[in-house]
Amino acid sequence: MAERTHPRLRARRVSLALSALGLVALVLGACAVTPPAGGGGVTTTTLGGGGTTTTTPGGGGGTTTTLPGGSTTPTLVAGRQHTCSLRPNATVRCWGNNSLGQLGNSSTVSSSIPVQVSGLTGVLALAAGGYHTCALLSSHEVTCWGNNSSGQLGDGSETNSSVPVMAFNLTDVVRIATGGDHTCAVKSTGKVACWGDNFSGQLGTGSNSSASTPRSVAVLTGAVAVTAGEAHTCALINTGSVSCWGASNNGQLGRGTFLDENVAGSVVGLTNATSVVAGGSFTCANRATGLPVCWGDNYYGQLGNGVFLPPPPVEGDPPPVPRLANTPQAVISLTAVSSITSGGEHACGIAGAGAAACWGRNSSGQLGDGTAVNNSTPQAVVGLIGLALIVAGDDHTCALRTNGAALCWGDNSSGQLGTGDNVASLEPVSVTAL
Repeated sequence: MAERTHPRLRARRVSLALSALGLVALVLGACAVTPPAGGGGVTTTTLGGGGTTTTTPGGGGGTTTTLPGGSTTPTLVAGRQHTCSLRPNATVRCWGNNSLGQLGNSSTVSSSIPVQVSGLTGVLALAAGGYHTCALLSSHEVTCWGNNSSGQLGDGSETNSSVPVMAFNLTDVVRIATGGDHTCAVKSTGKVACWGDNFSGQLGTGSNSSASTPRSVAVLTGAVAVTAGEAHTCALINTGSVSCWGASNNGQLGRGTFLDENVAGSVVGLTNATSVVAGGSFTCANRATGLPVCWGDNYYGQLGNGVFLPPPPVEGDPPPVPRLANTPQAVISLTAVSSITSGGEHACGIAGAGAAACWGRNSSGQLGDGTAVNNSTPQAVVGLIGLALIVAGDDHTCALRTNGAALCWGDNSSGQLGTGDNVASLEPVSVTAL
């Protein structure tokens, strides 16, 4: 993480050369989360809502809880170029890029159809990061697989694994999130632990030393959810505020500066937050009003505020200034939002009767509006209503209907749409054999 290239830190270096969420993920690894009265836990109106929980960072993770009778509500998470699904029997299937073992099926062969994660049962939650994936188990421990170059699997090593390995000495976990090369977990006490790459201070430990085992985030209490971007992290606090730390070269911490921070600090002027989702180098939050806000990099209009600050230049030209926002900006033309997600350089929300809208980068059709044109205002996803969940990866997006059917759209170069081929789609297509 020694370089900070536009548009998203190291993302394009890895996947163009690459990207929650996250994640995200982004990230991410992410959808909307709501702190309940009293600040304990997280609930949503999505599948995973009303008795289950879910949070989806860009390029990063999501969580669910077990339903009465031992079944689990299906959910999806999207990583940089892979996607995973938590099934009703508490097992996991993944598809897409598997170059570093992030599908968890004991191989490094990519798959355009869902494959079973080896030996994994009793899963409560999932999180998909850059090239790694993690699961929260019914024992409230965490297991991870895939890329471990920065110790993001948390097992004390930097050895990649194509099968799940346990994060070291980590218990009592209720939420998880995965970023570009780091991972975080919320404990039932409201404390947060993070591990992996820490070049920009994204572990929040007060230093910039990376860690291959979980480390406590300093000066942070009352967390009910966490989200991880490419190199920054944010937590939803039980008061409705949001704290962020890590990279801020694009203003993605929302703290009013462009300085990296290795200690958590509050997002400026944000109250009554019900969710927070970290994208590549930007962040979004939903509020109790159903009116989301975003901040950070806006090169492709991913803040959804109707401008590009200013429009992107010709490819190869230096980025214009200003093009960033280091405090929250209102997403325009989008109301009554129940769920949001942030990807590499795009974001999406669910509103109304389960209809989806997306905004930001659209070079691979990840907005799902039938075009490949970037857009700085929310665009309706073609033909989608009755959605329970939406998640954004690097350049692809997936959604879950209330009947459990999964659909994806956007980049499919690694099979991340799960259609059995590698053909990109500008509109939603059904995931095969899930």
